[in-house]
Amino acid sequence: MKEKKTELLDDAAEKPFLDKKNRIRLIAAVVLTLITAFAFAYGITHLLTTEPGYQEIEATAGYANCASDFVFAYDFGASGESPTAESKALKKIYNERVILYYRLFNPEERFDEVVNVASLNASPNTEIEVPRQLYRALEVASGDEGRNIYLAPFFEYYELLYASKFDEDAASWDPQKNDALREEFDKTLTFASSDEHVRLELRGDGKVFLFVSDEYKKYADEVGITSFIDFGWMKNAFIADAFADEMTEAGYTHGVIYSKDGYVRNFDLSGTEYTYGVYAETENGTEVVGALKYSGGAAICPLNPFILDVAEESLFYVYSDGSRRTRYISVEDALPHDAAGATVAFSKEKSCSEMLLSVLPYYQKNGVREYSSEGVGLIYYENGDLFKTDAEGFTFTQINQNK
Repeated sequence: MKEKKTELLDDAAEKPFLDKKNRIRLIAAVVLTLITAFAFAYGITHLLTTEPGYQEIEATAGYANCASDFVFAYDFGASGESPTAESKALKKIYNERVILYYRLFNPEERFDEVVNVASLNASPNTEIEVPRQLYRALEVASGDEGRNIYLAPFFEYYELLYASKFDEDAASWDPQKNDALREEFDKTLTFASSDEHVRLELRGDGKVFLFVSDEYKKYADEVGITSFIDFGWMKNAFIADAFADEMTEAGYTHGVIYSKDGYVRNFDLSGTEYTYGVYAETENGTEVVGALKYSGGAAICPLNPFILDVAEESLFYVYSDGSRRTRYISVEDALPHDAAGATVAFSKEKSCSEMLLSVLPYYQKNGVREYSSEGVGLIYYENGDLFKTDAEGFTFTQINQNK
């Protein structure tokens, strides 16, 4: 285990006493000096040591990174190793990873240090070797029947819609309000929705081939499409999975990472119990409607038609009339669709990204109650009505909103 962790890190003249009074003063000064020195030394030592127990690790990376989207906490000392040593190692790893993941999942910007999604978009029909973290994510995304990763051209428009400050601005980027844009979406969808025009081929050993038909490439040049694939709003689920998997493989098995848009990957294998608050919209507003208890080694994936954290505002728009445009874009019509209530999927067998891609089609068609997958539990809450399926290792307690 220690070998794996090491692998991952790489990384004054004396004066005579004239009288008793002077002697007392000198002793007092010496004592005061010793106390001051001790306090200073204690302060420095305290800054350089880490106390045992759960603590959040904050990234201090100077380069552009994705740390603002995540919270990472670790139970220092739980493994029996020095909390200070673990803290130093994990801070280094976390700082490196939030930079790496930001670059890996970037669909537009390329970096000299790493081959990323933008590299694939810039070189269609060319075999490219990508880092293992990205390859794993592409394996999951390429198996998605909903073809969400190929909705890249539409994500760009929706980002502008979500970022709008006024309804008039939002409407110009909304295909449900802009007929010309709707027409362009329909044309683009004929390519993005077809395996004959765009698909990922994973050839093993990290080698990836992004196939794009000549027709699609010509059309892309005409309308200015630069991204054929993009994890878009889903990327935090894949990043949480990548980080948790890397930590577990390296022997760090007492932590949890969660994104501010809700995805949780707990890789604490100690048996400690955790509680996840389930939120829903009620007559009193958005509030906790239940508690999901579980031990570590678990993944939790929420899908909500409402905002829980300010970080989600960039993935959501609400018009003044109350109508919403959520992040859940469907490959069937390139429009956002969502169930009326809150959904939480949880599992000890499946990852966040795996659950997201499997539950999403049911959620978009408001058919969550029909979803079933071995090892995956589900909670769906709408207008006080609870639908629940169980998964081993989880216990859900509903909170009576009438109390």
